[in-house]
Amino acid sequence: MTQRSAFLFLFIIVSAFGCSRPPAPTPLPEAHQKFLKILHEKYGLDIVLKPLEHTVWVYVPLKEELLRIAATAEGVRKSRDSQERPTIKYIDTSYVDGRFLIAHDIRLDKNYAQSPGYRPDYTAAYQQASHKILTAMSAYFETAQAPQFFVIVITDVRNGIEIENIFYLEDLKWYMSAGSMPQEEFLKRSIYETRGKTEGIGDTAGRHLAYTEITMPEFLAKQITNRVTFAYQKGSSPPSPDTPKELLTIAATTLGYYEFKDLDGVRLRNLADNTEVIADPATLWTYQKR
Repeated sequence: MTQRSAFLFLFIIVSAFGCSRPPAPTPLPEAHQKFLKILHEKYGLDIVLKPLEHTVWVYVPLKEELLRIAATAEGVRKSRDSQERPTIKYIDTSYVDGRFLIAHDIRLDKNYAQSPGYRPDYTAAYQQASHKILTAMSAYFETAQAPQFFVIVITDVRNGIEIENIFYLEDLKWYMSAGSMPQEEFLKRSIYETRGKTEGIGDTAGRHLAYTEITMPEFLAKQITNRVTFAYQKGSSPPSPDTPKELLTIAATTLGYYEFKDLDGVRLRNLADNTEVIADPATLWTYQKR
């Protein structure tokens, strides 16, 4: 899905939710039931709910396709003119023993302005299901001992294509209730993964999924990767040619947003030349954008 399509989709969601009143505080088991009731009775959507201690998994089996091919307004483009800019060849972030490891291969590369005249996009079926689920999550906004994370997996059970979204509940509350979080920032904080799994074909119960807790370090590692990808592929301004500085700035800013303290530092590992840069917490925080 394009950045413009994502913004429009999220605008529709928050506009639909913005005028509703916050629900009264409810115990967590009642919030689960309220969430299921809203989806079933108001939206006619039946889902599989798997609540863990800190994470709630929502499995949505659909018989409709989730992705489509859409023509672009600019049509087919092919230019011999190139622009040299830093390009991601590989990026992944993990958290081990108190330290975030960012493995990367980012190098200057020639990019040519070209397009086949079409792009992948979300179908109406996917967008409607996502809208209903995110709106119904208001059931948890005023809940005692609310879960930290939600994992929403929407699966095309005919073709085995699924889209997984991971949200931090406080981010969603901030975005949908106060409306003060910019759409682009919410996109950077939300983890989306599209994948094909033949095990998902015909699976209306979500048996092919491994239901595990999402931890804050795991979420932040995924978000750092997401923000790096956004900066190099979708950002309105080109990233710094100083790759270590760019990565440390993104890491420090991300961790600062969540006031994450269980940290021994960040290690950058350049896969292209096998070099490393290590920043201890004191050094890392000097890169934080405020």
